[in-house]
Amino acid sequence: MMSSAFLLIAGGGPFSSEAAMNLETDSPVAGASVAINNYYAGSLNPEEELAQAFSSEEMLARAATSERAGEVPVVKAAGKSAYDNVAISRVSNYVNVRSEANTTSAVVGKIYNNCAATILSTVDGEGGKWYQIQSGNVKGYIKAQYFITGAEAESIARQVGTPMARVASTSTLRLREKPSLDSRTLDLLSPDAEYVVIGEEGDFAKISVDNDLVGYVFKDYIDVRVEFNKAVSTQEEQQKAAEAAKLKKEAEDAIKKMEEAKKEAAKQTAEAPKQTTKAPAATKAPETAYTGTIEANPNSTTKAPEPTKAPETTKAPETTKAASGNKGPGGGSPGSNGPGGGSSEVVSATRSAVVAYAKQFLGNPYVYGGTSLTNGADCSGFTQGVYAHFGITTGRSSRDQAAKGREISVSSAQPGDLLFYASGNYINHVAMYIGGGQVIHSSTPATGITISPSNYRTPCKAVTFLD
Repeated sequence: MMSSAFLLIAGGGPFSSEAAMNLETDSPVAGASVAINNYYAGSLNPEEELAQAFSSEEMLARAATSERAGEVPVVKAAGKSAYDNVAISRVSNYVNVRSEANTTSAVVGKIYNNCAATILSTVDGEGGKWYQIQSGNVKGYIKAQYFITGAEAESIARQVGTPMARVASTSTLRLREKPSLDSRTLDLLSPDAEYVVIGEEGDFAKISVDNDLVGYVFKDYIDVRVEFNKAVSTQEEQQKAAEAAKLKKEAEDAIKKMEEAKKEAAKQTAEAPKQTTKAPAATKAPETAYTGTIEANPNSTTKAPEPTKAPETTKAPETTKAASGNKGPGGGSPGSNGPGGGSSEVVSATRSAVVAYAKQFLGNPYVYGGTSLTNGADCSGFTQGVYAHFGITTGRSSRDQAAKGREISVSSAQPGDLLFYASGNYINHVAMYIGGGQVIHSSTPATGITISPSNYRTPCKAVTFLD
């Protein structure tokens, strides 16, 4: 019911260690060194005032500690706090934003608990003091009693704002186990994805890639924005409801098409013996096709031990490039056999139905150990729940699902197949490939069920339950 916005925080100056540049990225870049724990409230209007306040504080800190202090222009912050005009809502659920400072005027939007707003003015209205506020696309009036301001707002903002990092101007960035350039590389991060920042240590930001992988990245190679919940307009609420209805309808239609494809396949199978009786000479064709299938299966079985090639899992850079290039997920050919040996039409319809059904739950919460698609699930609880709707048993954990599905190459993954991610040789996260180089997964408590690039971290394995 809430929407989010952000303030981009970027710093100046190239990273001074050429050796470290070669270690951390594929190419040298100029980036941001951000004091993440000192961010100001973002995504508010006017954003420029808050950005300037942050920049002033950051420049002062860097001038005092950096060897390049002479390169940093020192600008003293203004006397007033950046939070003087910032308010954080404090309500049990939500409060209406009105067109005028009274409860009989038109409702122009809603603001929920812990949303950020800019106070444009203070007026005397019905029953006392009201604020005219701007939050997101909503501008209107709310009773002052529903907001906290000043130092208290600053303290709350640091708790409810979510810093998000994106790799800046380089193809990949090393995620390290510890905040040190000598620490082991856990994975390579993609510039196409955003990651939750959960802290900092020295020159490193602590990143939650998903709830199953946490590590450190060098701060000069990331851009950080701070995301806050904001008010939603009446129109935005209507659009959100319409989008939810659209996704539900798409799922219903896709499932209906799948059922129709199954009925048609069953009808053709039932009619096949009659056709064979009328044309005995044609009876050899099914035998040939069937024999071919038998010959293909042992070959695919003998290739099953390929997962034991642990070095492939650890070759994160190679896998990352494959995922983003022609050999990424979806780059191969779809299987010709459907669930339980169905036709290619059944397989295609089932894949579409599985993905459409999964998308209905976008935005629902991540809950560790959870299996509810609406009230909260973890990564494997989400994929298990989606497949269970179609009568497919996957197992509960990501490792169970990786073992029970038929292994395919990452490059041949098709919509509805599962991609797995590992730390070292230990699989700890699963996502569903939805096509177009994207996955849907239950990621973190901050993001919930979301869509990410398939190479937001390095996929180590893919399986299918659909052919």
